[in-house]
Amino acid sequence: MKKSLLFILLALTVYSCEGSGSDENSSGYCSYNGHTLHVGEKGGCYYLSSGGNKEYVDKKYCLSCN
Repeated sequence: MKKSLLFILLALTVYSCEGSGSDENSSGYCSYNGHTLHVGEKGGCYYLSSGGNKEYVDKKYCLSCN
């Protein structure tokens, strides 16, 4: 009984850590030169500039982004 309870607790902990922050990858936020990256409707990878414009970058930077 104790082993199964421990296993469930461990599984819930791992699951909750995996789901925290959809824009994160293993090294932190999904970013490019300090800007948070976004994936557009058609799969384009971009960040928002200080003026609010979309600045597109190579798709390889968004491989682990949602």
